[in-house]
Amino acid sequence: MAEKKLRLQIVTPQKPVLDKQVDFVALPAYEGEMGILPGHIQYVAKLNYGVLRYIDNGVEEDFAVMGGFAEIEHDNVSVFAEEAALAKEVDEEAEKQKMEKVKASLSAKDPDIDMDLAELEIKRSLAMLKAKNKLKKH
Repeated sequence: MAEKKLRLQIVTPQKPVLDKQVDFVALPAYEGEMGILPGHIQYVAKLNYGVLRYIDNGVEEDFAVMGGFAEIEHDNVSVFAEEAALAKEVDEEAEKQKMEKVKASLSAKDPDIDMDLAELEIKRSLAMLKAKNKLKKH
């Protein structure tokens, strides 16, 4: 008899990102990292900016996710993220440049800068870089 699996779906407003059977999922829940195995109780979790990882047949993959929520129900994990990117597809240099540009605008005390948007951009870039750096350690 085959081992029980989870169906992991990651969806963003732009497109479905992933639909795969996996063994384990770790979510960047707002309260801290949350691990999910088959048979998990029904649950809805608010997601933070961070790294979602899953393990399938001993192979770990990482995604940078930007907020949203996850719904766990009957061995299905549905992630509805504002944005998601596979770690190996993250352009590290571009993310560093984006973050430096925002920091420069903040340092210059640009009166036209939207502080909330600037904070979100920095969080986004940090999540992308964290996922990319985690990939380098594998």
